[in-house]
Amino acid sequence: MLLITDRSDESRDVARGLALLGHCAVVALDGQGKGQGERAVAQPRIVVSDVDLGERRSVEAIREALTRHRRKDMPYLCLLRDMTARSTIQARAIGATEILPAGAAPSVLVKTISQLLQEGEDADPARGTQAFTRAHLATAAVSLADMLQSASSGKAIPLAAVEASVDAIDQAAGAADIGDWLQVVWSYDDLTYQHCMLVAGLAASFAHRLGFGEDDRRLVTRAAVLHDIGKARIPLDILHKPGALDEAEQAVMRSHPVVGHQMLVAQGGIRPEVLAAVRSHHEYLDGTGYPDGLRGHEISDIVRMITICDIYAALIERRSYKLPLLPDQAYDLLVLMGAKLDADLVRAFGDVVLKPAQAA
Repeated sequence: MLLITDRSDESRDVARGLALLGHCAVVALDGQGKGQGERAVAQPRIVVSDVDLGERRSVEAIREALTRHRRKDMPYLCLLRDMTARSTIQARAIGATEILPAGAAPSVLVKTISQLLQEGEDADPARGTQAFTRAHLATAAVSLADMLQSASSGKAIPLAAVEASVDAIDQAAGAADIGDWLQVVWSYDDLTYQHCMLVAGLAASFAHRLGFGEDDRRLVTRAAVLHDIGKARIPLDILHKPGALDEAEQAVMRSHPVVGHQMLVAQGGIRPEVLAAVRSHHEYLDGTGYPDGLRGHEISDIVRMITICDIYAALIERRSYKLPLLPDQAYDLLVLMGAKLDADLVRAFGDVVLKPAQAA
């Protein structure tokens, strides 16, 4: 995807929203209307602009950028700082497919972009399951954006958004191969969203594979969606540090299960099984986990499932400072953790992430 902006610093939230649906390249326009810091953009699927259309030089600059980077029939979302008739006419004149105010909420931005992209995907039957998966993933991402934004700002978690995410992930897990889900999730650049989606998709697929009924599947998926909600209160410089954390930073990061649990308890209306998953997904059966050093029977089956999915997701995730492990390598490490994890559940999890011959 491509974002064209004349205010790079203030457009970071827009770029973050775009990254929910795939890699986002940025073309910055200076005050003279010339491109700065442009890189070759390989066939973007959509163009989004955040440019002042009240300035003649900016209009000329965006026209020039669109000529270079937008191919025929490519969707173009124009964000307007001034939703007047004049600005709207100007946006349509330069070819905008859709228009939104520049201050639109991230959930609105993501939903609009996903709809524009889905229109193109629906026209291509060869995309098949991935188009179906991406549609559900986009719905889940919109809901997750609302959830994390509320949590980070100290507001109540919108439970309707949580349920919308659970619905979308459960449906996708029941209809798509886990490989399709992972490939779509890996197109996201935001690592927090990527991890939440990976764990939730793995957990939903795990519950489907174990033959859980709808209510139990939704409970497991809900626990997975919310398991890392405490990270919304972790400083971004720690959360997104491109390397190993020092001892003090590690202590802050390790606080996220307790922080998330406290948030949800204070809000109320969350089932005990979900609260347990939020607080205890870093606990191990041998008592070496945190924050409470729980052992054996003190850890519920749902928590054990989320822990397995959480560890596996971390092992296969792509980071700037480490290469992702292959599925069989990541699974082998789960097995090698021995008494820390539930061996029966680890074996069953192999049916989700490995080929049948390997899982047997």
